[in-house]
Amino acid sequence: MTIEKIQKVNVGEQVFERMKQLILDGEWKPADKLPSESELANRFGVSRVTVRQALQKLNTMGLVETRLGSGTFVKEIDAGSTMQELLPTAYLSSSLDQIMEFRRIIDSESAGLAARRATEEEVGVLRQINSDMIQEYEAGDLKGFARKDSEFHFKIGEISKNPLLIKTNAILQEILRSSMVDFIEVRGYESAIKYHTLIVEAIAKHNEKEAVELVRRHLG
Repeated sequence: MTIEKIQKVNVGEQVFERMKQLILDGEWKPADKLPSESELANRFGVSRVTVRQALQKLNTMGLVETRLGSGTFVKEIDAGSTMQELLPTAYLSSSLDQIMEFRRIIDSESAGLAARRATEEEVGVLRQINSDMIQEYEAGDLKGFARKDSEFHFKIGEISKNPLLIKTNAILQEILRSSMVDFIEVRGYESAIKYHTLIVEAIAKHNEKEAVELVRRHLG
């Protein structure tokens, strides 16, 4: 690993950017211990204070963590815990309309990936969830219907096999849980059943374009 001396213009920002790039490029891998402040200062040709400030910025970004008595390490990023930080922002700063706009984007792209990647077994699970949802409706259990509706969309996220989409779907379901019945009543239970059935078949046929379009219409 080669670290070049820093040109003394915006020195602190340059050190921060170089260190960040070393992490992003994989030169410093998750769980790796970084060189000491003194060693970094020597390699970069800057003061320890400058290095310390850069490390603090990396820490704030969640790219490194300092362990008392052990040093500074590249953080092992967990997409789940990082994405969880969206929850308070979504709860406090977003209207239901804004959340639904976001959901249309996320759910439609999830459906496209699900259509590309779904196994026969996964399609079978989707069909079963949809069937259970219809049974809840026929039994007059609207809360049960809403739970199955959420489960259906979350399963599509899982089938996408993209960890960021899976976690985002989980966050959306958490936010919408209390208002799902109202939301479904506005759009209609029959409409949800119709589109869910069509979406399952599009995924079963591995028709990405159709799956995306159907979800957009369903949530439009």
